[in-house]
Amino acid sequence: MTFREIDDDLWGIVRRHLPPQKPHIGRPRRDPRNLFNGVLYVLTTGCAWSDVPAKYGTKSTVHRYHLELCRRGAYEAIFLDLLRSGYEFRKKESAAADLAASTA
Repeated sequence: MTFREIDDDLWGIVRRHLPPQKPHIGRPRRDPRNLFNGVLYVLTTGCAWSDVPAKYGTKSTVHRYHLELCRRGAYEAIFLDLLRSGYEFRKKESAAADLAASTA
């Protein structure tokens, strides 16, 4: 299965539900968008956590981020927010237009 990183519209919705950045003590956390894309990469492709591309972070960092999102209920909140915003309908229409353009 192919993987596409989240776009700016989706990121605007998702980032509201992610945990806050830690204070500047110790090593700073990786970019939350990269971490989230890493989680989506694993969940979309079905690969093992150890196969997550390095550009998203280490396998353990991405996996810990996923576990933190699970504990906080972030996935459910993101999903509900996407439903409320009508995001999936815009993307379906866009995908249908892309398909029509590619077959013409």
